Amino acid sequence: MHRNLPAFVLRATRNIQTSTASLSASFNGVIPTEKIEKRYTLSSGPGGQNVQKNATKVEIRFKVSDADWLSESLRESLETKLAHRINTAGELIIDSDRTRERHLNVADCFDKLRSAIYAIEAEQGKRQTSEEDEKILRENSCPNKPQNVSHIQRAAVATQHRLQDKRRTSEKKASRRAAVEL
Repeated sequence: MHRNLPAFVLRATRNIQTSTASLSASFNGVIPTEKIEKRYTLSSGPGGQNVQKNATKVEIRFKVSDADWLSESLRESLETKLAHRINTAGELIIDSDRTRERHLNVADCFDKLRSAIYAIEAEQGKRQTSEEDEKILRENSCPNKPQNVSHIQRAAVATQHRLQDKRRTSEKKASRRAAVEL
């Protein structure tokens, strides 16, 4: 796609992408692959002899503190939420050996990273519910259903609905048989 463009144009667009990503508060989905280290190792998954010959397991890593393509709040949240994936050098490590193809595992790693960033971003943006909100939600959840119905009564109603569905299905099949026999 970018093969026909001169090198200075590619560098300029990358710089623009990273500078806009660091200025904006939200993540735009662009992960600069040149700033992320990729490692390939032998996989332990399916593949027969392919497992011993080809390094298809992929591990991507980058220093979270140096990720200028993320906002400061996202970097801090990544460090806290994904602390179990960060090593002592401060590198976030994501790996994948889901498939037998190296390029699919690379894509899976970047998808995992992108999904984690989106999840953290969504969590940052969501509003904290108050006691009043919870009370309103409880009151308005099912206005027609009485609040103090026991689990035995619910089970009896569920059984009645199941039996009605069975009767309807058997009647439908019986009508099909009657049409075929004529």
